[in-house]
Amino acid sequence: MPSYPVDEFDNSLSERSPMGVHRKGKSIVMAIVAPLLVFIGAGAVAYGVVVYLWAQNGGSGLPPLGNIAVPTITQTAVVGPTDGLVTVSPSPSPSPSPSPTPTPTAEPVHHDAKVVVLNGARIAGLAGKSADTIKAGGFTAVTTGNMSSNLPKANTVRYSDPIYATTAQQVATLLGITAVEQGTTPEGNISVILVTDPAK
Repeated sequence: MPSYPVDEFDNSLSERSPMGVHRKGKSIVMAIVAPLLVFIGAGAVAYGVVVYLWAQNGGSGLPPLGNIAVPTITQTAVVGPTDGLVTVSPSPSPSPSPSPTPTPTAEPVHHDAKVVVLNGARIAGLAGKSADTIKAGGFTAVTTGNMSSNLPKANTVRYSDPIYATTAQQVATLLGITAVEQGTTPEGNISVILVTDPAK
């Protein structure tokens, strides 16, 4: 087979890299180191920018790391359908205040009531003198009499019906008698039974 001297075409073919399936694969180390170098470079550039801004604001030396803004992560709570509902407890019902007991109304003084003054002290003119005192108090139906049996131990004013209780008390006050009771009255609505002189 004839041989030919090596020319420029032969040299260009020998300098070419393998083609097709014969191409060499990338190194694993370069696949790891390359991104790492890019990350370090980006961090250095960012720090350089911070240093520059720090110096522009009048800071001296290296800026403190605490001044570098750190992104804040905010957590937002998702409220479910039943979350956030406020349970309102029913307020206790106020206890009803007791109704005030009505005060019984006192009966008025009946100045037209029949008042009988009975002398049981056997002192002459005692019934008439006491009757005059009662009349001076505004009573218009006052009479006198004597009583010798079933005498009380002290001067007493008796009334036949509760409606005359206030009236009997008024008569007793006029004569200075303290004993006032409901009972049987021989005559009239109120009986004044005298066993002593109430003026003494």
